[in-house]
Amino acid sequence: MNYHFLHDFLYPNSIAFYGANNKGTGIASFQVINLILSKYRGKVFPIHLNLDSVMGYKAYRSISELPEVPDLVIIYLPPKIVPEIFRECGEKGVKRIIIVSGGFREMIGDRKNIYTEQISQIAEKYGIRFIGPNCLGFYNNWIYPEDDTVALNTSIWEKLKRGKFSIASQSGTLSSHIWFDPEYIDMGLSRSLSIGNEANIDIVDCLEYLKEDDKTEVIGLYIEEIKRGKRFFELATEISPNKPIIAIYLGGTEAAERAVRSHTGSIAGNSKIYSAVFKKAGIIKTELVEEFLDIAMVLSKGVLPKGRRVGVITNSGGPGAMIANHAEKVGLKIPEFSESLQVKLKSMTSHTASTRNPLDSTFDMNLINYYINLPKAVMKSGEVDLIFMYGVFGYHDVLGKYLNNERIAHSIDMTQEFLKIKGNLEDILIRPTLKLSKRLSIPIIYINPENYSSPWSISIKECGGTLFQFWDRPVRVMAKICEYAAYKQKNSIGN
Repeated sequence: MNYHFLHDFLYPNSIAFYGANNKGTGIASFQVINLILSKYRGKVFPIHLNLDSVMGYKAYRSISELPEVPDLVIIYLPPKIVPEIFRECGEKGVKRIIIVSGGFREMIGDRKNIYTEQISQIAEKYGIRFIGPNCLGFYNNWIYPEDDTVALNTSIWEKLKRGKFSIASQSGTLSSHIWFDPEYIDMGLSRSLSIGNEANIDIVDCLEYLKEDDKTEVIGLYIEEIKRGKRFFELATEISPNKPIIAIYLGGTEAAERAVRSHTGSIAGNSKIYSAVFKKAGIIKTELVEEFLDIAMVLSKGVLPKGRRVGVITNSGGPGAMIANHAEKVGLKIPEFSESLQVKLKSMTSHTASTRNPLDSTFDMNLINYYINLPKAVMKSGEVDLIFMYGVFGYHDVLGKYLNNERIAHSIDMTQEFLKIKGNLEDILIRPTLKLSKRLSIPIIYINPENYSSPWSISIKECGGTLFQFWDRPVRVMAKICEYAAYKQKNSIGN
């Protein structure tokens, strides 16, 4: 990638900390703990007036005592002290600082608070770039590209799976707390940048970096205010045909305005204006955290339909009807299958099945038909761009319980269908369909109402399948992704 100054923030060989202690209290202490847990290999220099060591690292009374100039300094101290710390860092030769501390411009009504102006002047004098105040720093899952077990982590309490989804957020919570349950989120993370008040480095800087970053393929933003609106729009318009951008914008209500001003001191703008700008720039807008993650997860898997025509395969009439109803309300199309396709589908289903679209197999236990033959026929018909498949239960888990009971196992016929399948079920039922889906560029969205941690759900995800538990979320998500796909097709170079 082309060089960008944020690269040095994300790849430091040494970090100095102000505010960490041995009690484990305060954000700075947690950040040191995160570095230890994430196996960061660089040098760590705690700075503390009274301690000789912090969490096993030799501590120093001031930054002037350090044996070298640290690549990065992280500060978690009261705001009134921070300008003097900046001055000491500048004299030492430090060029990169993260200010975790709050209490700067977000303090409403405190007209005497000029700390932001002070640190900005000092930073300009010494050539310092800084992130914050009021932020949590960042997470870099690619600090050592050859080793995916190590990360640079100052903000998240988990070691996450490596991926190519990156976040830039004006809220430290949104950039970190959403990852507390990483097994629930079926994707990995590349970078997470918490930028707080943006006194020096803003979301436009992050977009400039992520635009060229080869470790980022999908970008997520949390926005309370955009300072450089024109540049933001230009950048987003350049990026979105190549890398999708998903954004949560907080604003548009009186309560949100109050919350934003007390959080980062920002002034939220008219939500209708933001929505119009986002749409023109190809940004996928949402106000829901789960939807934000769902869209990122689907796009991270490379799922991008060529159109809005949806085929619905279900083993239950109710979910099929609700999928169809909701899909058409949010702009997707549920075309009735052609007569020739219906004839073909009827040859594979029971006499009680409905084959018009939604295709309702009425709980047919022929798993080969349900998982392979039916979606294959629908995909190869050329009549759909996308498939929702409801009812991909862990049948083998359920039937396994039956087979453990001798009386039941010899009394019901459906176990015989199960016994005909030899080998790993995911290799037989899931991988062939996903392979065809990829070859034909017709995504298939699996829906299993069992828990995401159920054995069969885990198997589907391990095969690379896109999985949801219920039907409302994937329908909304795919409607927005289809809208983005249309934008991408229209605005890609060569069209």
